[in-house]
Amino acid sequence: MTVPDRRPPTLLRRAAVSGLVAAALLPAVPAVAKPWILHPEAYPDPMPAPLVVPTWRRNAVPVAFNDERPKIAVVVDDLGAIHPYTERVLALPGPLTLSWFPFAADLPEQVAAGTARGHEATLHMPMQSFSNSTAQTGPDPLRIDLPPTINIARLRAALDAVPDTVGLNNHMGAVATRDAALMDIVAAEIRTRGMLFLDSVTIPHSVALARAEIAGVPAAARDVFIDHNAEASVIRGQLADIEATARRLGYAIAIGHPRPHTLEALEWWLPTLAAKGFVLWPISATVALRNRIDLTVTV
Repeated sequence: MTVPDRRPPTLLRRAAVSGLVAAALLPAVPAVAKPWILHPEAYPDPMPAPLVVPTWRRNAVPVAFNDERPKIAVVVDDLGAIHPYTERVLALPGPLTLSWFPFAADLPEQVAAGTARGHEATLHMPMQSFSNSTAQTGPDPLRIDLPPTINIARLRAALDAVPDTVGLNNHMGAVATRDAALMDIVAAEIRTRGMLFLDSVTIPHSVALARAEIAGVPAAARDVFIDHNAEASVIRGQLADIEATARRLGYAIAIGHPRPHTLEALEWWLPTLAAKGFVLWPISATVALRNRIDLTVTV
């Protein structure tokens, strides 16, 4: 119940007038006003969130991105397990991209030795092939018949094992890289970590590159296998194919392995590239070129 105001009419008029005067003396305040609207100078705009440099760019070997020569990226897989061959690879002129097994011993020291010589690092991730033998894939490969939680745990453990990488490429994987669900797990994890992906293309109808691209991961695919056949004459022919591909496309991505004939061929061939008009590039720069990512722009 409303209690009537029993003040005399004169006092009521005076109160009303006083209220009007007070209201006239105060600034008009919107009904939804906030303190910082009244005094905006006391509440400056919040600082923008700091930009985060993706891992693949932070760990990349720097290049002259405006170099117009055809680019060749040479990735050497299967590193870390057989030390004499690894040492021989490290001595090659670079920058090369060295892809390390996650189960190899002394990985921090080995990767650091490669970095000191100007090479880039990736994880060589074991994935299921047609054989179920871990002698072929290595221990703890990603498999299509495992629960996602186990595949994620294996992938994270492998990524954590190899330091200072720009991303990963698959070791084996003729079965794994045809499975979209498994490749989506890989793409999601490396996107979260700000890494890139290289599809080794161990089988022609791999979906790995497509799933990485759909997830927004900087990615590319291998163009030429240097030593799918270990004979020296075949390897020399593959090196010529790399040059032809680079001239045609502007770049070529080649994958080889630490084998005697391959190392002999690389020791002879790599020093000849500059005189032939090519530039040797790491995989990070080649992926950036393929994905039209300008490395001259500061992230």
